[in-house]
Order: sequence, then C-alpha cells, then structure tokens
Amino acid sequence: MFEVVGAILLAVALDRFVPEQLRVDPFAWVRAMGEFVAQRFDSDSRSHGTIALVIVVVVVLMVIVVLHFLLGVIAWIFQFAFDVLVLFWCVGLHRLGERAQDVADALQAGDISVANENVRTLSGQLSDDLSESSIAHDTVVAVLKQGNSNVIAPLFWFALLGPFGAILQRMTGALSRLWAGDAERSTSFGWATVRLSNLLAWVPARITALSYAVAGSFEDALRCWRQARDMSSDSADGPLLAAGLGAMQMKSCEAAAGDGDDEALVIVTADTTHVQRALALVWRALLFWLLLAFVVLVLSLVAR
Repeated sequence: MFEVVGAILLAVALDRFVPEQLRVDPFAWVRAMGEFVAQRFDSDSRSHGTIALVIVVVVVLMVIVVLHFLLGVIAWIFQFAFDVLVLFWCVGLHRLGERAQDVADALQAGDISVANENVRTLSGQLSDDLSESSIAHDTVVAVLKQGNSNVIAPLFWFALLGPFGAILQRMTGALSRLWAGDAERSTSFGWATVRLSNLLAWVPARITALSYAVAGSFEDALRCWRQARDMSSDSADGPLLAAGLGAMQMKSCEAAAGDGDDEALVIVTADTTHVQRALALVWRALLFWLLLAFVVLVLSLVAR
C-alpha cells in the first residue's frame, strides 16, 4: 500500500514539475512497433488484427516484466524508481493542460485557424464548426475525456496491476488511435484495439464520472449521468462526459430527466473560460483521489 501511494504521489509531482524539454514520448516506439507488425498482416482480417494486437501487447509487457524483475533483484529502491518512472510516462495531465491552454490562447487572440490546429493536436481531429464556441466546446470535451484516459485510468490500473496495468491501458489507447484512425485498418486492427481499449476504460470512466461529480456540481452531474446511462451503457465516454458537463453546469438535464429525450438537453455556449474550468475540474478530481489515498495510507500506518 505504501509503495503504491508513494509511487502515485511522486509520479504526479514529476508530471507537474518536470520541464517539457526533458520529457520524452514513451509510446512513440510502441506506435512504431504497431506499424511494423501491422504491415506484416492482412489489413482486411479481424483475426490478423487481433493477432497483431496480442503480439504487440505481449512483447511490450514482457519487456516491462523483465525489467521490473531484474531491478527488484538488484534492489527494492530501483524497482520502486522504475514504477514511478513508468507511471510518470503514463500520466499526462501536464501535457493535457498545456495543449488545452494553447487552444484557449489562440481563441483569445482571435486566431481561429491556429486554435483549430491546436484542437487537432489535443484530440486528434479538427472541429467541424470553425467558431469560437464550437472549438471551445470540442476542447472541453477532449479535456474531460483525457482526464480519464491520461490521468484517472492509468492511476487506477497502476493501483490494480502496478506498472503493467498503466502501460497496458496507455499502450492500448495509443494503438487504438493509430489503427482505428486508419481507414484501411479500422475494421481489422482497429476493431480489436477499440474493444480492448473500451474494456479497459469502462470502470475508470465511471470512477472519473463520479470524480467529476464530487469535484463539481454534484446534483447536476448525477442528474445528467442518470439521463445518459441508458443511452451510453456500453460507452466509456458517455457517462464521464454527461457527468463532466453536468458538473460544470454546461448541460442542463432537467427537461430530459423524465423521458430520456436527448433533444431536450440544453448545452451552454462554450468559451475560453470553460476550457479553464474543465482543466480545473480534472485537477480537483485528481486531488480528491490523491487526498483519499493519502488518508488511507496514514490510517494504515497508524493502525500498525
């Protein structure tokens, strides 16, 4: 327990204070490996896509297992430092904040084209509507989604399975974006990775939705979450977006609460202040779980 909480606290601190120029993209070689493996399989076959996914996942996890074991044999502190480093690579709150801030800065400067390019850097796709409100709304949605995929989910899987869980969750997401975004491979390689990614995101997404509710307007978040539950029961993004927008009071679910009519939802016109509020919501959600983990750690030490 002490090692897990300590690693999480140190990794989050590193993510906050390590300068951008000293950071590396640990998943660049995973994407390169995914591309290498995909070129050697039939892009029209789901079974080949599944086999390619298994190969990449097994190879990467075996590397992590071997390194983790060897460092543990040398000394416990080296193994602990490795765990902290892996989690630091997997948690991306600092980078998420910088990219969202780039969008907000471009919007404040009135440069819509630059803001839209920054949205693509943040979320992987351009906004359909080139207006300040649409771009700000897309940025808020991306922040809320990545608050789960880049922050809460890797912490959850690290707490459950150690560095192997955090790496598996982020690696699957990276491969999903690589293969599912490719029209030629989306029905084969993308089919397998998207389903594994959604499976790994299902529980953390609901934890994130609860976190947003606690960190924001609790009643509004739960009301919107209940309204979205039937529509998005198999989706990772549906509940956390409903709860997140409700927590920020960007969505009113009063009219839809009784009949489940999606058209009755009222969406608040977004601007740059909502981008800042979304980032603050993610930070508060993270701090809530860090504080809870710290309290549990202190109580466990006192009880000894």
